[in-house]
Amino acid sequence: MDRGPSLPQPPVCLPPHPPVARPGLRLPAGSCDSHIHAFAAPHVHPFSAGRSYTPSIVTIDDYIRVMAAFGIDRAVLVQPSVYGTDNAVLVGALSRLPDRLRAVVVIPPDTADAELDRLHAAGVRGVRINRRNPGGLPLSAIQMLAKRIARLGWHLQLQIEVEATPDLARLVGEAGVPVVIDHFGFCRPEMGPDAPGFGALLRLVGGGACWVKLSAPHRMAGGAPGYAALRPFVERLIEASPDRLLWASDWPHTECYDQVPDDADLVALVDTWLPTAELRRKVLIDNPTRLYWNP
Repeated sequence: MDRGPSLPQPPVCLPPHPPVARPGLRLPAGSCDSHIHAFAAPHVHPFSAGRSYTPSIVTIDDYIRVMAAFGIDRAVLVQPSVYGTDNAVLVGALSRLPDRLRAVVVIPPDTADAELDRLHAAGVRGVRINRRNPGGLPLSAIQMLAKRIARLGWHLQLQIEVEATPDLARLVGEAGVPVVIDHFGFCRPEMGPDAPGFGALLRLVGGGACWVKLSAPHRMAGGAPGYAALRPFVERLIEASPDRLLWASDWPHTECYDQVPDDADLVALVDTWLPTAELRRKVLIDNPTRLYWNP
């Protein structure tokens, strides 16, 4: 029987480098990695059929070894697109270190209040809208989601490209809950920090209207030699408001098919990006505490 042409399989991501501690390369006590993912073997928990990539199978236990190597005391699990709105793997991972882990889920806007309460008790503190991978929620869901999660003190997390989102200020203004922007808003180093979209983001940060993750430099600047191109963006964000910045590794660096960032290089960037003890305390400890460890 002719079943027709087979559909192309999503590309398989490379695994992360094994964590190797380096002398003197440890984050301050209490530091939080504000964006990581964890997965389960597909025979245990299948991936979404319409996914754009297939992750390397690394679990929360693999990440706990990263924490030990670099002095990361806390972390925030973010629901990856390959699971759609099924947050079971993420919630299961939270139970490994319930006091040290928090999470951001992907949920339908009509999720029942009882389910929201269950997720909150498990350690969830936000909802993600991902506009860069298949299956993500639309930006039009912002207001409905915000109304549902406001009573819990949750935030909205947006994975967007700021240069392709000219109405960002309106979207953030209409949300009515805290808004976090992933990965520098996927800024474009070749355009510089004065680009219109990034300029709008700076104004929002400066006005206290949103937060930004200093994370995933490889997604904008390639490998480690290109990370320096992001320093002007970091400096402008610090000028806008260091109280609205978060640091994250983006472990295990999904959608990497040719080379994978070395987590040691990413941890070493912290001292470059945040050159004073006060800045490191704010971005690594105080800011994530306010956003993720609220009651």
